[in-house]
Amino acid sequence: MTRRLILPAVLLLGLTACSSSTSDDESTPAASASQSPEQVACEGFYEGTGTPLAERAESARTALSGGEVVDDATYVEINALEQRLTELGRSAPAEIASLLEDVNTPFTEAVAAVNEARDQADPETGEVTFPDLTQVDVAGSEAAQGEIDSACSAAGYEA
Repeated sequence: MTRRLILPAVLLLGLTACSSSTSDDESTPAASASQSPEQVACEGFYEGTGTPLAERAESARTALSGGEVVDDATYVEINALEQRLTELGRSAPAEIASLLEDVNTPFTEAVAAVNEARDQADPETGEVTFPDLTQVDVAGSEAAQGEIDSACSAAGYEA
């Protein structure tokens, strides 16, 4: 008899736990509704989850130009950053999206170079010669990040 009562009680608790009517869920849309699309994109670039994309981009440019990206272990951050910037750019307004694309250009080039090197792996050994990524130009990316600073300030975003 108790087994018959326990199962429905557990299922009911499980359904209650999955409910999306929490106070946190209700406050999030209100916060986003008060922000312009530009401010939301700027927030994603300067705040986001974990280390902000802006900070990661600065570090990645330094690593690329300093010759620190020399193998798959050091390349992982460049690849992840490139994907995150691309994703943020898809949902950003046109002006911010264009600047994000410019910030992302050296990382996209690095990803393409690594992918090309992997395609040219030695067929017998599978060995990949990691490309020299110090040749990737990061100056345009740095300038674009400065322009994002200005565009975000003009949009009313405050870090």
